[in-house]
This record gives sequence, C-alpha cells and structure tokens, in this order.
Amino acid sequence: MKKIIGIVASVALAGALVAPATTAVAAERSLTGVTAMQINLSVTEALLKANVYVNGEDPGGSSIITPGKLALAFPVSGVNKAKISHKGSLFLSHYGPMGWRTVVIDNLVADVDKGTLKGRVYATDTDLGTYTIFTLTNVKSGTSQTTYTIKLASGVAGVLNSALGTHVFSDGMRLGSGVTTLVS
Repeated sequence: MKKIIGIVASVALAGALVAPATTAVAAERSLTGVTAMQINLSVTEALLKANVYVNGEDPGGSSIITPGKLALAFPVSGVNKAKISHKGSLFLSHYGPMGWRTVVIDNLVADVDKGTLKGRVYATDTDLGTYTIFTLTNVKSGTSQTTYTIKLASGVAGVLNSALGTHVFSDGMRLGSGVTTLVS
C-alpha cells in the first residue's frame, strides 16, 4: 500500500511540490507553511502501470485521494524573498528488469520569480547535482496562498527515465496542480 501511496509525483515533481507566495509578503515577515500537490489521475495511473512509485518522505508526506490521485505535501522550512525552501524529499522508485532503482530529490526550493522548483537529485546514492525539476505555470498569488500548475521541467525526463530505467516521463509533462500556504 505504501508503494501505491507513493506512486506519483515529481516528480513532484513535486513539489511538488512547491509554489510561490508574493515576493512582497515573503520579504516582510518570517513565514512557515506547507506546499501541497495533487498529481493528475492519468499521470498516477501511467506511473503505476510502469511500476514507478512516488512518495513524499518525512517530514513530507504522500497519500492517495479520491478518485485515485496522488497527493504530496512538504512543509515550508524558510522563505527568503522570492525563494521558498522545503523540508522532506521526493522519493521515486521503479522495479524493472534491473531490480529496484531509486531517485531521491531533496533541498527543494521554489523560486517564485522564475516559476521553478529546484532540487538536489540522487540516483541510487549517486549525486547527480541540482536540477530545475518542475516549472510552475498559471501562478495566482494571494495574501497567504499561491496556486499553480506543475509541469516537468525541460531536460528532467531524460534524467529520471535513465536513473529509474523507464520511459514514463516526458519533458513538459503536466503533472497536476499545487498550492503553497504561508502563515506567520
């Protein structure tokens, strides 16, 4: 069940996985909060069919919500002007002919001004470096909440497919939607 719960994100994306809060608000006060993502049902189903599982790792979390969408959440650990840092990691795994292969993405940071979410990528304990994992589009910012659409950033599909031994990801893939809520 945990594998199914962890199935889709990423590729959060995840992160979701992360979203913007207005630059003015973020620069004015100390904020905390959470970024929550919902992965489209079709993406969740495609990942499951390909034996790719996605989880939000502690203190992040993941669950399956009706009607079978993957939901991910990552606590906000800090806000510095237009950048929002998160706790937790995005964990992807795939079981195929070469056995289990994993990708862990941590140090998740959303840049509100650029509409990006970056993270440090590790493939089966090998540090692959920092990548822009997601692009955040259709951004709508309010006083304490920002909503957006999450897409897989250009160039990341090849990294994920190669590291996991699959072909399920494509550049620009629309993963779902996200919301970041900030509180003082």
